[in-house]
Amino acid sequence: MFQLLACNIACLTIACLYYGYRDVYLQHRKRQQLNDRVAYMLWVAANRID
Repeated sequence: MFQLLACNIACLTIACLYYGYRDVYLQHRKRQQLNDRVAYMLWVAANRID
């Protein structure tokens, strides 16, 4: 009985860690992609002025 409970708790912990990491990573990746796009847009606009 205890082994089954320990296995379920371990699986739940691993799943929580994975989903937490994934959410943070995806949020960071989306933010970085947005920053890259804005920087490129500004670079293109600055080069048109010349």
